[in-house]
Amino acid sequence: MKLSSPALGFFTTSLGLFTINFAISPPAQASIVCEPGTITNYANGSLKSCVLGQDTTLQVSSARSGTANFRCKAQADIYFDDKGQFNSCQLSQDIQIRQGNAVETCPAEYWVNFPSSSDGNLSISCRR
Repeated sequence: MKLSSPALGFFTTSLGLFTINFAISPPAQASIVCEPGTITNYANGSLKSCVLGQDTTLQVSSARSGTANFRCKAQADIYFDDKGQFNSCQLSQDIQIRQGNAVETCPAEYWVNFPSSSDGNLSISCRR
């Protein structure tokens, strides 16, 4: 197959623009909707807690433990640590928590907690 010079030029220019665009795209940012007047911050300005304005899907990941997806309930508090990492919220639907070989169901309306861990492990607990 023979490519003409104009076609090759278009292809390489398009590829170059795609590469530049990909390389300078800003990182994704997460956002949550908080009810007015419910926001509390740490002294460093990071979000400590608020009341969620809508059900919010969160994804928590760890290099060692993988990824967990779940929905936090609207009109309930959500908490973060002083570094802006998610700590806990009330679930809007059931989730399955795998701990070793065991699987535990954490029902809707229960609280899911992710204690801070410096060793990279994702620790999940469920409480009423």
